[in-house]
Amino acid sequence: MTARVGGATRAGVVLAALAALAVLAGCTAPEPPAPVPGLRPELSLSGEITETVRLGVLVPPVDGAGSEFRPQVEGARVAAYRFGLGGHRVELRVALDDGTADGALRAMRQLLEDRVAGIVLASPGAHTADAVAAADESATAVVLPYSSAAAHRSGSWSVAPSSDAVAARVQDALDGLAATRPYRVVAADRLDARPDAAPEGSPATGALDDPDATAEEVVALLERREVDSVVVDGAAIDQAALVIALQEMLGTRQLPVVLTPEALTPGFGDVLAAAGTSGGRLLGVGTDAQDHRALTDPAGGSRTATFLAAVRLASGDPACRNVYDDDTCAAGVPLADAASHDATLALVRAVDAAASVEPARVRDALGGLRLGRADGLAGPGLDFSTPQALADDDVVVLHASTSDAGVRPAAADGRRASLSWFAGSGP
Repeated sequence: MTARVGGATRAGVVLAALAALAVLAGCTAPEPPAPVPGLRPELSLSGEITETVRLGVLVPPVDGAGSEFRPQVEGARVAAYRFGLGGHRVELRVALDDGTADGALRAMRQLLEDRVAGIVLASPGAHTADAVAAADESATAVVLPYSSAAAHRSGSWSVAPSSDAVAARVQDALDGLAATRPYRVVAADRLDARPDAAPEGSPATGALDDPDATAEEVVALLERREVDSVVVDGAAIDQAALVIALQEMLGTRQLPVVLTPEALTPGFGDVLAAAGTSGGRLLGVGTDAQDHRALTDPAGGSRTATFLAAVRLASGDPACRNVYDDDTCAAGVPLADAASHDATLALVRAVDAAASVEPARVRDALGGLRLGRADGLAGPGLDFSTPQALADDDVVVLHASTSDAGVRPAAADGRRASLSWFAGSGP
């Protein structure tokens, strides 16, 4: 609200003065800048859908591959909460993947039996292929917040970076570092899945199963000036283990490390913090939907700021239950991310476009959607006319920082993310 001065707003006084000057100068007064809209975290439907929108969320296992994404899945709860603020009930049905193909298929069948309108498959990995196929056979839309579309069949859409985009941004990071002799370390199960992810000029490669031995080899090559950087592709905890081993052997020396998107999960930073290291100079790959954007880009960052406003509201609401329905939102929602939020939002928008909660109609509607800022996204625009809804151009190089942006609440136990990530020039 604009402050008052003698019964008139300061803005009115300034505009009147500008108008008088314009008349004297014989020119037109400049238009005042458009006001910055207030943050409105609530989301609404068109009004044709009056029943509860029921969506499925297939969540990662408690331990093992994919478990690093569990805290971030709370973005789905934030999206449902925002529609609740707008007067529309979105119910989330959660099924647990145990990390196996059979477990993922059982979880998917459970959700399909519940006749959910669409499914957020938040558990990444090749073991979910049969689960996605089952949803396709049931004409139920699947949106993938943490997996690319490449490994899945029709009926699923990805809002995660594609493998091609990850490979390209890794190379961009190396180019920005002027690094021409990277050492590549890749998880064994990804050697065949990502043959195109090797940066140009890699002189050597190593495995993630023995971080100490790999770190020792990297440092030996560094001392012979045969490497100038490291690229790591694997699960978050494995990437963190190698970074810790490298830091211990490097001592005060610096060697930049470029990481794949799993490193953006809170678990990666937590492992580093527990070991008492910041990890040195770390670069990652992801979207510019990180917390810092709400502070550094008032115009483009408003979607991030609005999402974070919803995170704060949900976290402070004692009646709000987390996505797993086993605690209040204060326990997990502070670590919610944009990807699971936007995957959930896309399915609700497809329900609205279809004017139906019938899964087949929702899937047909989702295939024609293009979503942007006005639709309530927390991250970049999405185009569901192709299975890879997130454009490669919206994947960027990110830099790690131990500084907290200060725009999220702490979890109920006081926990905050140990690392934050930002786009732009590195330190």
